[in-house]
Amino acid sequence: MVAYKKLFFLVFIALSLSLAQRDVPFITLHNAAERDVRMPVVGIGTGGYGNAQGQGGEFWNDTTAYNAVKQWLALGGRRIDTSIDYGTQKGIAQAIIESKIPREELFITSKVGPRFGLGYQETIDQYNTILEELQTQYVDLVLIHWPGWANGSDTPTPNCNKTDGSWKICRQDSWRALEDLFKDRKVRAIGVSNFERRHLEDIFELKSLLPSVNQVEFHPYWHEDDLVAFCKEHNILFNAYSPLGAPDHMATTWKPSILGNADIIAVAKAHQRTPAQIMLRWLLQQGIVTNPRTMNPDHMKENLDYFDFQLKETEMKQISTVINPSSVKKVCPDPNLIP
Repeated sequence: MVAYKKLFFLVFIALSLSLAQRDVPFITLHNAAERDVRMPVVGIGTGGYGNAQGQGGEFWNDTTAYNAVKQWLALGGRRIDTSIDYGTQKGIAQAIIESKIPREELFITSKVGPRFGLGYQETIDQYNTILEELQTQYVDLVLIHWPGWANGSDTPTPNCNKTDGSWKICRQDSWRALEDLFKDRKVRAIGVSNFERRHLEDIFELKSLLPSVNQVEFHPYWHEDDLVAFCKEHNILFNAYSPLGAPDHMATTWKPSILGNADIIAVAKAHQRTPAQIMLRWLLQQGIVTNPRTMNPDHMKENLDYFDFQLKETEMKQISTVINPSSVKKVCPDPNLIP
């Protein structure tokens, strides 16, 4: 098994290195995915943590998303990550329309629930809203955004949660809805986000389709290596969000930020790359795809240009063992707290 994984890794990296600059490698999805659905290894995230008053980091809405996605597409990016919860889908749609790029050349991910509810019909209704806002006939990948809310949340409890106090029935009902959308060929692939192992096992209990993707926070200050291994064991592609540690949002919490970490800066200098490129490469060499969020065209260029070098095993370990400088371990809430 170790030899097989090593061979797969070497073949994947060889393919990556053979591509010209700006060409983005892809990974073919498995499980609940149509045949030959190819997901670019890097996309642009379009959900911000800040507010309109400038607090908490970048503020994203339809206008900022339109401008960012327009730049991203012009620079050669082809994967876009959004959600019904982000309030950015209409702006994304306008940028895509104006780009005149054929729809089949793009890879769009969106997400349903739980802010707008989990459950079978809630999921169907949200997907129809996603199609309307994105002005598209299909989405390449749809995810259940969260497996539920942690206890104590002030978000209204949906009907599917009121029988046993857990979110298990809710996520199972939402998954059944996604399965039906997939079987009806209304979406090319389906998956989950922020699902820990026990949340995934709730889906496995249905003895039907398995998720093609699990999108989870993952970066040098927070990396659940056991969850990555579990996903790989079941052919679930691991997709890292906040791969750079959301430096705008965490600026006053993590000092130094991941981008300012001395070990990562040292590796970056050795390769004449930026710290962001080093972190994206660290993830790629683990077989993890990413969607870093940025409005800055220069940063977008960096995010599309980390495929022509390789980190040494010692450098991979060096990055994996950097120390989080704060008692705050994550950018987002911990899904482990969701029953």
